[in-house]
Amino acid sequence: MTSKLPQPPTDCISRVRFAPMKGSNLLLVSSWDSHVRLYDVASGMLAGMHRQGLAVLDCTFLGEDVSHSLSGGLDRRLLCFDFQRQHETVIGQHDEAIRCVEYHNPSQQVFTASWDRTLRGWDPRRQPATPSAAIRVGAKPFAMDVSSDKVLIGGSDRHIHIFDVRRLNSPLERRDASLRHQIRVVKVGIDQRSYASGSVEGRCAIEYIDPEENARSKYAFKCHRTKDSNGETVHPVNALSYHPVHGTFASGGSDGGVCVWDGYAKKRLWRLNPFDTSVSSLCFSADGTRLAIGVSYTFDQGDKSGVPAPELAVRQITESEVLPKVIK
Repeated sequence: MTSKLPQPPTDCISRVRFAPMKGSNLLLVSSWDSHVRLYDVASGMLAGMHRQGLAVLDCTFLGEDVSHSLSGGLDRRLLCFDFQRQHETVIGQHDEAIRCVEYHNPSQQVFTASWDRTLRGWDPRRQPATPSAAIRVGAKPFAMDVSSDKVLIGGSDRHIHIFDVRRLNSPLERRDASLRHQIRVVKVGIDQRSYASGSVEGRCAIEYIDPEENARSKYAFKCHRTKDSNGETVHPVNALSYHPVHGTFASGGSDGGVCVWDGYAKKRLWRLNPFDTSVSSLCFSADGTRLAIGVSYTFDQGDKSGVPAPELAVRQITESEVLPKVIK
């Protein structure tokens, strides 16, 4: 069953993110309408809202402290917002827009990647905060994720930049991506060894952090493509999310589709009937029983009039829908 949340954003949804603890019903949503919204998906209510000056490109919770959000966007500031006290704190700042924000629980750092082509680490417990690290990436970051000890960035140079959290002064590896076109999303698998990426050319890739295992086992596959009498249309892959229990993953594309895949068996498990416009962000809940879906036009065809309004959908997930296939 799929339900819609009330009072969705009024512009493109840049991120949907469930709280990281099992049993939590809280969902954080950022948007180009300059707001970060907090929803209680169990009650279907908007629980809080943080207005910023310009478009918000990413958001996350302050670890397991779900009363605080972290966000960044076009105003270049990394902001922490207390939903209970309605208080905003500036944690840090970049020279250009902040594209990606991730909280790294093992080190209790916040990592930001900016269009100023830097990766920066911040300790939110220190005020005023100065970056614990500031590293030149050499490309605009379009996507980022963290593992237990790594930071992965998908750049405008079509490379995956891999950093060790413990030694951030230079990347471990600047790797040619398996995808030949612009990377839109990177997600680390629950095994912490592999990662998935998606590109504007309607492809996903499964790769491995260890170079030898990657050379041996990486692969890519086509997805989010539609066919009609005029031929095949290729749609960007905008979003990926791993199921936290079974390690299967969901992809969302500009075709409005959501698919769930078994990366080990290299098979699609199921797909939803497409939404009226692009799927811009996805996130499984921490217990894997829900999938949040941000539905909003992603401007792949430039400014258009009459595009469908943004929607926030939440699908109840049954275990049979996300179980890996048995490899015979």
